Amino acid sequence: MKPNEKQQADSLYDALKNDKHKLLVHLLSPIELEAINHKYSSFEYLLNNTKIQISHQTCKQLRQITVAKIGLFTNILNESALYLVGDDARIQMFLDTPIEHHYFPTRVFHTLKSMDCYTMRHVIELGRSRVAHSRNMGKVGMQILDDLLKKHECEFLFV
Repeated sequence: MKPNEKQQADSLYDALKNDKHKLLVHLLSPIELEAINHKYSSFEYLLNNTKIQISHQTCKQLRQITVAKIGLFTNILNESALYLVGDDARIQMFLDTPIEHHYFPTRVFHTLKSMDCYTMRHVIELGRSRVAHSRNMGKVGMQILDDLLKKHECEFLFV
């Protein structure tokens, strides 16, 4: 497995173990979940009391399918979540607040600005994955964003 593939497999494994991503367990098939648990290395899968050897190549194909499925699911969640909160004035006000008003640390503020995020709505629309993988946005920056969204009861929007 190439280093980039290993990182993706590890991140999928970590995402499933994270409480925020428990919805993914319902989305994926049992064989996809088993592949993630084995971090996409070859393994034996029990299907109707028959052991099946899943090769490394099959695991690669499963990973591609899983990543595509998760991407589609996150897009659906983003669109529906932003639509669902349309009537809640408090959440709308928070989403339309400029990021300057949240007193982010300098590094986080400039990172968000470099991604053309001027309001919290822009941050939400970019999505967790793009924000987390942007340059200079580390674990601390993501934790600050998570805490702010949790404080305003909007953490379900940032997937």
